[in-house]
Amino acid sequence: MDIDTGDTVKHKPTGEEWLVAGVKGDRLMWCGWPEGWAALTDCELVEKATPEARDKLLHELAAMTGHDMRKSYAMQRLGHNT
Repeated sequence: MDIDTGDTVKHKPTGEEWLVAGVKGDRLMWCGWPEGWAALTDCELVEKATPEARDKLLHELAAMTGHDMRKSYAMQRLGHNT
């Protein structure tokens, strides 16, 4: 099962649980601060998001103010021009 926006993962090196903002290739972007990327291979799925929860989070990320890579990612996923 593929990891996607809205899923909860465990980051194995730190033991932290993260809410996934997005996935590009072999990298995962988390919702916490500071923004950043981790290797997908370092993450294990804890809970899969429902399609409704994924859509809600994408809209929340797209509505963020300022310059943020999570906002740009969400806008692209939703088909908005960035």
